[in-house]
Amino acid sequence: MFGYVTPAKPEMKVREFESYRAVYCGLCKQLKRDYGFASRMLLNYDLVTVALLADGLSGEEGRPCAERCIASPLRRRCMLQETRGLRLAAAALVLLSWYKLADDVADETLGKRLAARAARLALRGARKKAAAAFPDLDECLAAETARQQKLEARQSQNPDEAADPTGRMTGAIFALCAENEAQVHILQRLGLFLGKILYWLDAAEDYGKDAEKGRYNVFRLAGLEQAQAAERTKVLCRMAAGEAARCYNLLDLRLNRPILDNIIFLGLPASIVRAGQPPQHTKHAAIA
Repeated sequence: MFGYVTPAKPEMKVREFESYRAVYCGLCKQLKRDYGFASRMLLNYDLVTVALLADGLSGEEGRPCAERCIASPLRRRCMLQETRGLRLAAAALVLLSWYKLADDVADETLGKRLAARAARLALRGARKKAAAAFPDLDECLAAETARQQKLEARQSQNPDEAADPTGRMTGAIFALCAENEAQVHILQRLGLFLGKILYWLDAAEDYGKDAEKGRYNVFRLAGLEQAQAAERTKVLCRMAAGEAARCYNLLDLRLNRPILDNIIFLGLPASIVRAGQPPQHTKHAAIA
């Protein structure tokens, strides 16, 4: 996932922002606790939404505590600890990173391929542990990564087809947030549309770099110029965001609704408006 699914901070109440930051920092600590110190470098804003959603559906409040932050060691911050949502988000982040590195090994330049191989070697133990905890998710991500590589190899020019593997991977992660069978299909659909939005936004942002390096980009192959790709992305994303919002409104959230409402109805549309530009949240601890 890519850093586009974030809240609109100016529209948040102070307590909502503090709660969001506690989950973000809690995910960093959960990564260290479950998968070792180095895994904290994988920290991603998008997976905070997974933790918020899983705990929001279950009603699990978790245990807040004050601890020092790796990015700001001189002061303590409130962090959420040991919820099911945090454990799911941490495992999903490790597995997503593992398969993203596999894609980099296949697609990137020699230097980046070597770096990706080294990173996979360092991540091997964490991936094994995460796969043992969520074997079905690991199987899904492996299959969809392979399908993505096949789509790119045959130079698919269909944006919906190209985005489908990312959508299905995201749907599989979101489905694990469910508290009952009735929620599974809703969450799969929500994740499917959010995943496609993420793919299209990333493709629009990377258009120039992909053209320069001769990498696959569905919008470039479809014959669109960079500005046209950004506009096409906005149209596709807005349609998908409407479907995602319909799914989201069917969920019975027991916690975190104000924060998730902000993300779905304000933060995500803001990312869509900026299609073709880098996401605002790109650095570790930028939420400070």
